[in-house]
Amino acid sequence: MLLTRRNFLERTLKISAGFPLASATRGFAGTAPLLTLRQGKGAPVRMPANFTGLGYEMSSVARLGLLSAGNDRYVRLVKGMGTDGVLRVGGIVSDYTRYEPDGKIVAQPLDTVITSASLRQFGDFLSTIGWSAIWTLNFAQGSIEDAVKEARAVMEVLGPHLLAFEIGNEVENFARGHKPFKPFRKAPYTYETYRTEYHQWHAAIVNAVPQARFAAPDTAASVAWVERMAKDAKGDVQLLTTHYYRNGQARGTMDQLLYPDPRLKDILIRLRAASEQSGIPWRMCETNSFSGGGHPGISDTFAGALWTLDFMLLLAAYGCSGVNIETGVNQLGFVSSYSPIQDNGKGINSAGAPYYGMLAFAQARTGSPEILPLDFDAQGVNLTAYLLGASGKPRTLVIVNKDPALDARISIRKLALGNLAGLRLIAPASDSKTGITFGGASVSPEGQWRPAKEERIRNAMLDVPRMSAVVLRPASGSTRA
Repeated sequence: MLLTRRNFLERTLKISAGFPLASATRGFAGTAPLLTLRQGKGAPVRMPANFTGLGYEMSSVARLGLLSAGNDRYVRLVKGMGTDGVLRVGGIVSDYTRYEPDGKIVAQPLDTVITSASLRQFGDFLSTIGWSAIWTLNFAQGSIEDAVKEARAVMEVLGPHLLAFEIGNEVENFARGHKPFKPFRKAPYTYETYRTEYHQWHAAIVNAVPQARFAAPDTAASVAWVERMAKDAKGDVQLLTTHYYRNGQARGTMDQLLYPDPRLKDILIRLRAASEQSGIPWRMCETNSFSGGGHPGISDTFAGALWTLDFMLLLAAYGCSGVNIETGVNQLGFVSSYSPIQDNGKGINSAGAPYYGMLAFAQARTGSPEILPLDFDAQGVNLTAYLLGASGKPRTLVIVNKDPALDARISIRKLALGNLAGLRLIAPASDSKTGITFGGASVSPEGQWRPAKEERIRNAMLDVPRMSAVVLRPASGSTRA
């Protein structure tokens, strides 16, 4: 049972966002509750190899020099997240994007031009990192004829690195508008109207590009539209897609990243059911902490790193086939504070705080592609844990303690995991933007990471301090008992 905010306030003084964190190595057996972890019953949930992903506005692809095979730092940062993954390009900027093969590159929120040079650069980048892409066509203001021409060009350049086309971005909002963005359809814009349009665009594109695959409906939040698309699909959808943000930027708080979203469980249950009933995988193709670029001082801190790690594992546990964490320049023209990969505006990219959550996820899933059932009583600590393995056998354990006040002592004896080494995810304070380490090391300015400290777990017991996480994996040279 998780501690409620009201109970927490009754128990202790309100803690500021920048409270100092407990040491990851000091003992606190007398003050921390003992939590015993056991493998639960049920079937494992397998994560696809390309589960990890990043999301971009179309303007990021238009620019030369950013998503480029020659941008060595960026290449290393992406590869640090895994050898396989998906880049989704779209966002609100895709509603204002056009493809002009020999045109002049423009990368503005309300005016972006993709050229042949842009496409070739992106194709080379995908080949270098070994990932694939979801490409969004301008369904909001473009024409079917323009979409067909663009689809042909994208398929020709990206080839096997093209996972799917998306016809539109956040389509259930097309009849709504707020400055500086305008409505694209007359109200009411219903699912039935959208589905008719989608069918027309899909048919034209498939006629020109027979091998094309499609991701839909790409809603901003509507689970109902995803459910209806799953039921209506007759081979014209290969991937179900939607978006999620914890809240809007202006309403975002530190507590919302530390404590569970009461809406999220129902959303995930419904998306899982739609996927299982239709046989079509689903992907959270645009997501992060707070929409509008994140909340500075929250999204770009160590709390954001812990949230990212926990969120990715939670989605995997509910059968999500992948997650695209939004990064880079947003639809308003500035670099989002929540970006895992930051940009100093001078062409230098670096690891932002949320990157460490994705890095920890990558290390946890290496050799452990399944999420296995796990049982434990959190005893009031705001703590989550995930058991990972292969062929139904446990191999790796991730523990995330997002409690701002309570440490925890964990017994893993009943998991029979054998000899383990722990990689700690820690920082000087909850609102730290720098000084974050994973496995005793930070990501270098060159975009590289290598663990400096692996902690051997003794007697199947470990301490997990407040506001920290740990990835436990088989120790080098060990075999599982």
